[in-house]
Amino acid sequence: MVLTIGKVMALPAMQEGCLLAGHEGLDRVVKTATVLDAPDAVRWLRGEELALTSTYPLLQLRHSLDHFVEELVEHGASGLGLKLNRYMKRVPQKMIDCANALNFPIIVVPEDVAWVEIITPIMSNYFEAKAGSVSQSELFGERMGKLSLVDSTLQDLLDDLNALLANPVIVSSPMDGLVLHAPSKPSKDIADARALLEEEGWPSETIQSHKTFTRRTGHNTSIVFTSYEQSNGMIGTLVVIERNRKLTNEDLDHLGYAKVLISLKVRQIRADQSTIFERQNELVLSLIDRTLGSQTYAALTARYSAIGRHLHARYVGIVVAFHDAAADRLLGLSNALRVHFSQHGETITAVIANNRVVLMAPEDDEVLCQPDFFREHVDKGLKGIGADDVLWSAGISQVTAVEHFYRAYEQAVQALEHGRSTSKTSGVFLYDDTGFYRLFSKSSMQPDVNRFVNEWLGTLIDHDKEHRVDLIETFRVFLDANGNYRETARVLNLHHNTVRYRISQVTELTGKKALQPKLRLHYHLALKLLPLVS
Repeated sequence: MVLTIGKVMALPAMQEGCLLAGHEGLDRVVKTATVLDAPDAVRWLRGEELALTSTYPLLQLRHSLDHFVEELVEHGASGLGLKLNRYMKRVPQKMIDCANALNFPIIVVPEDVAWVEIITPIMSNYFEAKAGSVSQSELFGERMGKLSLVDSTLQDLLDDLNALLANPVIVSSPMDGLVLHAPSKPSKDIADARALLEEEGWPSETIQSHKTFTRRTGHNTSIVFTSYEQSNGMIGTLVVIERNRKLTNEDLDHLGYAKVLISLKVRQIRADQSTIFERQNELVLSLIDRTLGSQTYAALTARYSAIGRHLHARYVGIVVAFHDAAADRLLGLSNALRVHFSQHGETITAVIANNRVVLMAPEDDEVLCQPDFFREHVDKGLKGIGADDVLWSAGISQVTAVEHFYRAYEQAVQALEHGRSTSKTSGVFLYDDTGFYRLFSKSSMQPDVNRFVNEWLGTLIDHDKEHRVDLIETFRVFLDANGNYRETARVLNLHHNTVRYRISQVTELTGKKALQPKLRLHYHLALKLLPLVS
């Protein structure tokens, strides 16, 4: 059955809803539904989607909502579902007129209806239609056929696929933070297969009878894999380990059907997750607003508790920004990062302006609030989602009371921007490390900073540029090591005689001043200020 906006209006959850505009567009086809949790999330729509929103993200667009409707139509949205009374009390007439002119339906969703009550029937209809498009000859048994039902899990599908093929199977979806396998117990086979999938250079061949499947051998194993989805710069993959026997053409037919089910199951997981992410986005966007009043804060706390979550007393704020990446890639990375941290404790996540992910990590566990832990945890998380090919920066705040989380957000942004201005590589930067720099980073101080640095380090800077030798870094580590040659050599992974030679060059170039105790503070300060000098 083809689902349309008109049929969505007939769903049980929409009995108290109404059509506000676009009466001529009720025959628009609806294949999926998505929750808009940011003002510019419309650019990520794929077409034939019902876009849903609490209207909180639209508050920033209140003066251009007619253009927002035009963008929705341009990106192929089927319609827009709004919840009024909480944020926007009414829809501007200009927005209604634009929707009517474009035959674009705007529907009002009842306030007490959860998004999942609308998303699930839409996804179920799409799921059944897609599964039904596969010919019956491809169905592999009564149990597998039942997996097209909405209440089955992805692990159910993998367990039955494992039993049918008599070989282990894996599903990997970086964007969704999913790595599932059957048997579910980890084994060396599973680890070897994942390594084989991720590493380049192993012998591979396209299976001619089923050109979407590839066989690869290595690590004393053989795998057959195929992508079930490619979007936002990330690939979802289905893998079969040929541990017990080689796959036949009939097995590959079964896998072709399984790909459809897996893709739909993953979309269903995303739909369920989107309602939680929307509530978290709403919460974070409100908390970083300095004008937040006590009544609004109490209402936010109550709404967050309504989904089975509670706020802690104090949080650390983390802001991660991706630089110079395409829009689709940003979406994939932002979503993958949110999923990754959502799986760790009670971290709250949000997306700000699409290229920035905000994380609220609770203070409850003292380990979680140690700066070194955050440096490692954020860096590991970004590598885990495959962000190695993108330049990124992350800033980490001090621990802050939740009702003043806007301070944590501002601190994290300052740390991020400082790190971005002083480093050309990806990295995690702490607000606690910026105190010194905040005294000197103002534009009015820049001439004095440039002059001071060049007075004390100018000869070393010129020497390093001309000879492509890093005397300055050797000197910095040497001073930090209190003049210990062997410790400097250890930190820089150099022979101690190399360090001695370089320090002798530093001494000569600075007129023997570099090692004078009374001048050491000047050199320390100049080295600290060097990142601020363009």
